[in-house]
Amino acid sequence: MPRRICLIAFASFLPLVLAACSASSTVVDDRPAIEVVGPTSWSDAETLNVNAYPDTAPVSDEEVVHDVPASLMNSTADDGTTIEISGYRVQIFSSIDRAETATAEEQARRWLDSMDDVRRDTLGLSEHVEIYNLFRQPYYRVRLGDFEDREAAILIAGEIRRLFPTSLVVPDMIQVLR
Repeated sequence: MPRRICLIAFASFLPLVLAACSASSTVVDDRPAIEVVGPTSWSDAETLNVNAYPDTAPVSDEEVVHDVPASLMNSTADDGTTIEISGYRVQIFSSIDRAETATAEEQARRWLDSMDDVRRDTLGLSEHVEIYNLFRQPYYRVRLGDFEDREAAILIAGEIRRLFPTSLVVPDMIQVLR
């Protein structure tokens, strides 16, 4: 019985092998032959005498006048553009109560306004520091500043912690003027 199964399997497998090995038609490449244009050897191109061609490029003392803005010519077209990058903010308050959040935002504004220029420079704060009032369910959050590096945000968090003890540095998408 096993011999019979083996013969049946061989008989059914043999036509598949023979069909795979036979070609149905000949393979013909109908593409046109590639024609080489130019010098037949590189030595012909290397011995080119340019003095045999007397034409030279015209020399002009004319100044080119165009209407391209100076900012494009000087590569400063994107200066003063606000872009959004990954950075840090100082979260000074978080609450479910919207009124408490508005109070915290006002306290932060008063704290910033009370600083003199010397103190602002010491902390690395610009003249105008943004205060963001954000809502991500279920919390209202008050965040301060747009800091590109974490160390600057940590410095501000340490200063404002006297007024807001729960202040912490959080990663966020920030707005930066380039």
